[in-house]
Amino acid sequence: MEIKTYIEDLFKYLESFEKGAVEFETEAFLQTYNGIYAVFQALRQQRNEAVDVDQYFLSRIERTPLNSSDLRQLSIQIMITYFESEADTDGQSNQSYLYCRGLRAVKQDIPFFEQHLIPLLFKEGALGSNFRLHQFFLNEIGRYMGKFGKKVIPNLNPEEFGALNDSMKILELIRRRLEMGNELLKDRTSLEFHLQRINAFTKLGQKSKLYERYLTEWQYLRKTSFWAAVKRFLSELGGKFRGAFSSSRYFRLVMTQRTPAYFYYFFLIVLFIFLAIYVPMKWSSYSRNKLNELNNRATAVQSGTLR
Repeated sequence: MEIKTYIEDLFKYLESFEKGAVEFETEAFLQTYNGIYAVFQALRQQRNEAVDVDQYFLSRIERTPLNSSDLRQLSIQIMITYFESEADTDGQSNQSYLYCRGLRAVKQDIPFFEQHLIPLLFKEGALGSNFRLHQFFLNEIGRYMGKFGKKVIPNLNPEEFGALNDSMKILELIRRRLEMGNELLKDRTSLEFHLQRINAFTKLGQKSKLYERYLTEWQYLRKTSFWAAVKRFLSELGGKFRGAFSSSRYFRLVMTQRTPAYFYYFFLIVLFIFLAIYVPMKWSSYSRNKLNELNNRATAVQSGTLR
């Protein structure tokens, strides 16, 4: 059966990755993975073949521990979960799935994806820092959750989004793109539009090069010149200070905001330091001038030039 050849090739690619191949054949690996997945729907009707494929999967999986590499663990756990969900209609072709599930600390599929596979995927240097592989598996996890789990919440607000941990934020964004389309920024009522307005994407991107790569790919990051950013910052800061001194109530409100408060107190400190230096200097200069003037008058009186 051709699918067995694909399965065998898949495991050869995994072994190649684990041996540290200089140039891992990413596209060939993904084509093989997708070639296997493409047969799953047909196996729903071909039950004998499904059982045979299941047994072949199991025999190959058992040969090497799944935790031999992150690529092996992600590939097999995700693929076998899809296989059980899409190809096993009668409980007769789920032995490979039961074996893989038995290795999990969390048995349910979606919680396992969220609590184990997502942290594994976003671990520093995961998948040899191969972004193409990373992107593929993130999409596969998001697609599975959209197909077999709860749908995304269209009207999720920025506060609810902000409560997620960072890797789950990226997962939520990819799920929204898969289910709601790639043009969400154009919708002024969307979560993405509001997150961009409050610079949430910029802050998230600063936490990780990987996050930044995804946000850049999705065009969620605003690109502005350095001087434009400085001008906007100073303009906003100046507006807050002008407003602050126009109303005592607004002044108290501004002082509860961290950045304006810091600048206000910094300004006061600098002002007091300046006055502490400037006033004595001016007083000393004034005293010297008066002393010189008095000496000149005394000299003039003694010489008789001043009457």
